[in-house]
Amino acid sequence: MEQKQAIISKINRSKKGTIFLPDSFLPIDTRHASNVLAELAKSGKLVRIAFGIYVKPVMSSLGPVMPTPYEIAEAIAKRDDAKLLPHGTTAENYLGFSTQVPMNIIYLTSGTPRRLKIGKRTIIFKHRVPSTFAYRGKIMPILVLALQSIGQSNITDNTLAIVYKILKCYPEENTWQNDIAHAPLWIRLIIKNIKEKMNSHE
Repeated sequence: MEQKQAIISKINRSKKGTIFLPDSFLPIDTRHASNVLAELAKSGKLVRIAFGIYVKPVMSSLGPVMPTPYEIAEAIAKRDDAKLLPHGTTAENYLGFSTQVPMNIIYLTSGTPRRLKIGKRTIIFKHRVPSTFAYRGKIMPILVLALQSIGQSNITDNTLAIVYKILKCYPEENTWQNDIAHAPLWIRLIIKNIKEKMNSHE
């Protein structure tokens, strides 16, 4: 009973929109936590997103607001103490190159590979070696992956305008030169050219 109350107390203290998994309550046994979470979902205090994943819902006039696939993926990565990078069209959508959320949301992870069904969409975690995550900044590695997904032959003026906006909002001055060293030459040239234009306008 004390463990159940400890779980409920933690949920009560958490802000709306917080995602919970059975091992969010360690050292409480995950099987016991799973049963309590299921019970709280039945009572309406939580909403079940997928097997073993729950959220303290933000309510709107249309009902509970579900967390985004990105928020769910980040919650799982945090639990696993794993690094995470959106990949392919997921990276494009994450940075605004595309407004359409892909049906298969793909992440590169330093953790365990897995597939997670969320409604009609699937979150796919693909394991990669540590060197994949040898970046110092947060946005630059995602930008490199997004541009790789778009492809050199598909770069347009609109693409470059979005890159400019991203670099303006997230300059990462102390890390970008290190990070683009991991990128193909054509991406390095794009980023360096835009950085030079930004500096000339200052």
